[in-house]
Amino acid sequence: MASSEYNYDEEGETWPFFVLALLSFVLIPFTIRYATRLTASDPAKVNANVVGSIKENAETVEVPTLKSLNEYKKKQSSSRIFNKTLLVLIIGWSAVFVIGKYLTKETDMSGLFDPYTILDVSFTASEREIKSHYRKLSLKYHPDKLPRDLTEEARLKMEQEYIRLTSAYKALTDETTRENFIKYGHPDGEQPTTHGIALPKFLVEGKYSSLVVIFYFALIGVLLPLVVGKWWNNVKNYTKQGLHVKTAASIVRKFADKDPAKVFTPDVILEHVLDSQDVDNLLPDLSLQERKELVYEHFNRHVSSDAKREKNKTELIAILPLLIDGLVDIALVFRLQDAVIAAEDLKKAVLQAVSPNGKYQELLQLPFVDEDVVKAQPVKKLGKIFALEQAEAQKVLGIKDDDKFKRTMSVAASIPSLRIIEAEVKVPGEETVTPNSNGHISVKFLVKSPRLKSCPEIDDDRLQDEETLEYMKNPFSVNDLAPKLPYAFTPYFPQPVRCSWTCYVIAQRENKLVENSKAYVLENVNLSNLNLTQEEWIDGKKVVVSTFKIPLPAAVGNVGTYYYRLIMKSNAYYGSDVDVPVDLEVVAPSPEKSLAGVKKLMEKSKREKAGDSDEEEDEDSESDISDPEEDSLAGALAALRGETTSKKSGKVEEVDDEEEEDEDVFTDINTDTEDEAE
Repeated sequence: MASSEYNYDEEGETWPFFVLALLSFVLIPFTIRYATRLTASDPAKVNANVVGSIKENAETVEVPTLKSLNEYKKKQSSSRIFNKTLLVLIIGWSAVFVIGKYLTKETDMSGLFDPYTILDVSFTASEREIKSHYRKLSLKYHPDKLPRDLTEEARLKMEQEYIRLTSAYKALTDETTRENFIKYGHPDGEQPTTHGIALPKFLVEGKYSSLVVIFYFALIGVLLPLVVGKWWNNVKNYTKQGLHVKTAASIVRKFADKDPAKVFTPDVILEHVLDSQDVDNLLPDLSLQERKELVYEHFNRHVSSDAKREKNKTELIAILPLLIDGLVDIALVFRLQDAVIAAEDLKKAVLQAVSPNGKYQELLQLPFVDEDVVKAQPVKKLGKIFALEQAEAQKVLGIKDDDKFKRTMSVAASIPSLRIIEAEVKVPGEETVTPNSNGHISVKFLVKSPRLKSCPEIDDDRLQDEETLEYMKNPFSVNDLAPKLPYAFTPYFPQPVRCSWTCYVIAQRENKLVENSKAYVLENVNLSNLNLTQEEWIDGKKVVVSTFKIPLPAAVGNVGTYYYRLIMKSNAYYGSDVDVPVDLEVVAPSPEKSLAGVKKLMEKSKREKAGDSDEEEDEDSESDISDPEEDSLAGALAALRGETTSKKSGKVEEVDDEEEEDEDVFTDINTDTEDEAE
C-alpha cells in the first residue's frame, strides 16, 4: 500500500490560485448583475426608434413637478451606481489584480510524468520514431556529452532531465516499465500519495495556526450564516411579485372579509394599498389619511412648496403600481373581477396623474390642456377633438398657443386604441371546438389612431392563421412576433413605463373571472397603423392586422354554448380599453371522427375488398356497430363524449309514454352542476 504525505505551499505556488478562484466565483455574478442595472434602456432613445411612439416627455412639456421628478430620477440613478455592490466589486477586483500580478508564480510541472511530452512525440508515434527522438535528446542531455564549463547546478539539472528521458523511453518501449506506467501512471511503479494544502506550513503547524482557525470560524461560522440569513429573510418577507408578506396577508384578509354589498372602486383599492406594510416602511410617520392626501395632490397635479412633502409624494407614487399589481394577483385568486377592473383604473390614474373618478380623463391625459376649461365643456372623447376645427378644438382644450396645440394633437393622434375584428375560441388544427379540447381565445385586431374614422374591410384570408409546424406545437408563439411596445407618455410619473394591455377572461354565467385565471399581458404590437392617412386606412391594403392569443385555463366543457367576456385594460391610456363578448360553441365530433365511426369505416373498407355481396350482407349484419340508444346507459355515456345516439323503436316508445310524461315535469329544472357548466 502506498504511503501518503502532506505537502505545504511553502513557495506560494498554490494558495493564490485558490483565492483567485474563490474571488472570481463571487465577483463575476455580482459584476454581471451590477452591469445589467447600469445598462437600463433610455426611454427617449427607445421611443426614437419605434414607429408610432410618442416623443414628448416630462422635460419637453415642462410639467410643474419636473423638479421633484428629476431629483427622484437622479437619486435612483445614483443609487444604481454608488451602492454597496460597487464597494464590494472595487475591493474584490483590486484583490484579484494584486494577487494575480504580484503573488502568483508559475507552477512547476516537472513533477508530472508524461513520456510523450518528455520525448516530444505524438500518441500515435511508432517505436522507431520514439527511438529516434530519444537518441537525439540523449546527445543533448547525456552526462558524458555535457560541456565542461557548466555550473554544478546546471549539470545536475541536465542529469535529472536525462534520467526523465530514459524513464520516458522505457515507459514506451520496455514491457515492465510500460506496465507500471499504465497501471500506476509512473515508470517506477506505485508512488506515495501526496495531499496538497494551499497554505504555508507555518500557518498550519506554527504559532499562527490559531489565526487560521479564527479566520475559518469567522468565515464559516459568522459571515456565511449572516449572508444566508439576510438572503432568507428577504425571501421570506417578500412575495414573488415584490410585495411584503404582511401587505399580501392584509389584502387577503380584506378580500376574504369583504362585505358582499360593498362595491370595489378605485378609492377602495387605494385605501387597501396605502394601508400596507410597504407604505409603512416608506412613510412610517404618516397616517392613512395623510397618505391619501398626497395621492390626491398627485391626481390634481398640485405642487407643494414643502420640499419634503414633494419628496414623500414622489416616492409614494413611484411604488403604487407595484402594490396595485400585487393586489391584482391576489384578486385573481378570489376571482373578483370588480376589484381587478377598479385596480387597473386606479393604476392608470396614478400613471397619468388624473382623478380616477370623472368623465374627462381622455382629454386630461394630454399635455398643455387647461383642466378647468376642459371640465366646463361637453366634449369628452379624443376622437371628437379631431372632428372639430382647429379654433374650436383649441377652445375645448384651453390651449391658446398654436405650437403647443399642434404638439398636443400629435400626442393625441399617437395614443393607440384597439379595434377588435374577431375574438373567438379556436383549437389548432381543428375547424370546430369539441368537448374536452384545449382551446384558446384568438383575438384579431387593428391598432387605430383617434384621428382615423370608420374601419376598413379586412378579407377573411388575412384573418386566418398560418398553421405551420411551430404554430401547431405552440400557437402562442405568434404573441412575440410583433415589435415591443414603446414607453408610454406619462410625464407626471417618476419612472418610465412600457405600454401594454392586460387581458382578463370572465365567465358570464357566474359573472366572475374564470377558474385559475391569470393576467395575460399584450406587450408586442405593431403600431404602424398610427401613421396611416385616412385614405390608406379605409383602403385597408397597408393596414396591419395584429393577433393575440390567450390560453383558456382549463379544457372546454361538454356540448353546449358558453359565454365569456374578454376585457383588455390599457395600463397607461384612457380610451384604449376593450370589452368584447366571446361565445364558445362546443359541438360533438363528426361521426367520421368518433370511435364508432372509425370502426364503421374500417369494416366498410374490408367488405369492399372482399367483393362478395352475400357475405358482405352477413358481415354487415353481424359486425356493424350500431349507435347506442339515447335512453340507455351506453347512450348517456356516448352523449357525454359527444358521440351520436339513436332513438328507441316505436314499441318501446309506446310503453314509455307514461314515463316520458312524468319526466316532462322536470324539464325546466337545470340539473347541470357548476363544474359541468364551466
